[in-house]
Amino acid sequence: IDFSTNDGTNVLNDILEESGSFNNPKNLGMIQYFIRLIPNQSATILDFFAGSGTTLHAVMALNAEDGGSRQCILVTNNENNICEEVTYERNKRVIEGYTNAKGEAVAGLGGNNLRYYRTGYVPKASDENTKRLLTQSCTDLLCIKENCYEDITAASGFEAIKTRVFKTEANGNTPEKYMIVVYHSRQSVAIFKQLKAFINALETSEKIRVYAFSAGKDSLEAELIDVADKIEAVPLPDAIVNAYNACLRRKVSLQD
Repeated sequence: IDFSTNDGTNVLNDILEESGSFNNPKNLGMIQYFIRLIPNQSATILDFFAGSGTTLHAVMALNAEDGGSRQCILVTNNENNICEEVTYERNKRVIEGYTNAKGEAVAGLGGNNLRYYRTGYVPKASDENTKRLLTQSCTDLLCIKENCYEDITAASGFEAIKTRVFKTEANGNTPEKYMIVVYHSRQSVAIFKQLKAFINALETSEKIRVYAFSAGKDSLEAELIDVADKIEAVPLPDAIVNAYNACLRRKVSLQD
């Protein structure tokens, strides 16, 4: 099988006429060929040195072709604004549809979600303010972990500074799903009262994952004892810190 980078350039130029500053993008068909070799159609594909975004384009195209549910994570240092101007913009157009270089309308690959995150640093300290900041900063990571992105906080009657509520619509055999993140607040009693009423009113077969700023799992479960059968309670920020420390331990073990 022969693949040419010229084809990769042609595909990219078809989507982004202004992409001339990006040289030798990967061949779309070649990346699809490699991904097809993986029998797991629900695999997560990681491209840690993303450029033009071909890997994500290939994953979406392959899912549309064979009904797979693969996910893709692209990582880039955004050199020369490549992420905003090429990587993200290319795949945004692939999802929404675009007009190619010949002036022809190309239908989008609907049913896909594209999200762009920037990383940053949280101070390494054990004080209360740092723990609050860590909890707030990790909300997007929790959305990725739970695959739950639709923010229905305001529509559900909550204040985003205190609590955020996310939802994923039912899709095929996948039931409706909810995730709740509760931040530190002096009005915690009123918040949990409102939260319990909200959870009780929900009709879902899935356990609702509740991440909350709490001293520990026992105290969090005690706060939500009235809805214990409908939720899975996870205290923050300890869950995040423990996951981070576990990753560090695995890294040290591999180096040894």
